[in-house]
Amino acid sequence: MTKALYLADSYLKECDATVVKVTQGKYVVLDQTIFYPKGGGQPHDTGEIIRGDEVFNVVYVGKFGDEISHEVDREGLKEGDKVRCFLDWERRYKFMRSHTAAHLLASLIY
Repeated sequence: MTKALYLADSYLKECDATVVKVTQGKYVVLDQTIFYPKGGGQPHDTGEIIRGDEVFNVVYVGKFGDEISHEVDREGLKEGDKVRCFLDWERRYKFMRSHTAAHLLASLIY
């Protein structure tokens, strides 16, 4: 089960995590994440997962059952790796503002 840190604080921009599962080399499940998965009418987050001096770009995030899977741009992460996650904050914040605006507009119409 992935702990969804964004539910408690949608303004988190980075966090430490541990890789708990890797599937097909590029689909990574972490013990906790700041990356919002696609769903609820909102697109997924993007950003970076860093191990030491290696950078893995997060290109897709999806929720499957109680796991949040992060698709990265290349293979190399392994179970047990300690990583640091960095959110593409500009992208997230743009979607947060648009989502809020859509709710405000809907409240005026309905």
